[in-house]
Amino acid sequence: MSQGITKMALLALVILLSRLGAVAQGKSGKGDVDIPVTSTLADYDASNTPYSVQSDGFGAYHNGVKSVISILVANGYNRIVDGDWRLDMAGSTARTVAITFDPTNAVQPGDPGYTAPANPPFWGTRWEAVRMENKCTMDNHDMLTMRPADTFPCVMSVRLPPSSSSTYYRLDMAGSWAFMNEPETQDVQVSCNSTDSAGCNDWFIDPVPLVNADRSTSPGKARARLNLVDTHGSNNFTNEGDFYVTFHFHVSRP
Repeated sequence: MSQGITKMALLALVILLSRLGAVAQGKSGKGDVDIPVTSTLADYDASNTPYSVQSDGFGAYHNGVKSVISILVANGYNRIVDGDWRLDMAGSTARTVAITFDPTNAVQPGDPGYTAPANPPFWGTRWEAVRMENKCTMDNHDMLTMRPADTFPCVMSVRLPPSSSSTYYRLDMAGSWAFMNEPETQDVQVSCNSTDSAGCNDWFIDPVPLVNADRSTSPGKARARLNLVDTHGSNNFTNEGDFYVTFHFHVSRP
């Protein structure tokens, strides 16, 4: 009897894990396709202070132009189609994004969210062929079905080009994902500005704004962990410290 119960329990567990796996993979239907979008990265805030993530100075990033990928991703999590944004220049030799690591933006010992000494691959600003994307659908958020004035938090990552044959650096803003074990980091905020018959067609992606004592808001800065990722086998992470990241992205369809 106990052996039969054990077999039934194991079978139930296998079925449960397979279902969870399908949800996590977010497989879309055969007819689903990525939606091209235009991605514009601002260089300065309202006070003319440079953002720590900027454009390369050559204007908006268009999908398929100079080997840039700028899309709403068809294959989201939780079977949500075209709910996440991606800007990928890994295959481009012409377009980049400016990334700044500065001691003044590094989280220091004694600061909230300090976890490890800041140890970036470089200090200052470099123009890198990065891959940036958010994972709104992991939390059942869908950028395409947003309505004007809707906002929600999303996980986002900025992946730098490989630093060796087996490693690359990645900035994680993933405070809401407990399994990432990066509770000191902060999600970003996605806002919908306008819609058409197909859904939201204009978005802002920013750090979550600060709420002041008088309930007004000010631009925020997202605390991100810099990880050195080892791609050999176990996908190990080395914590290379946290940085306050500033940016303002404008995404529009088409």
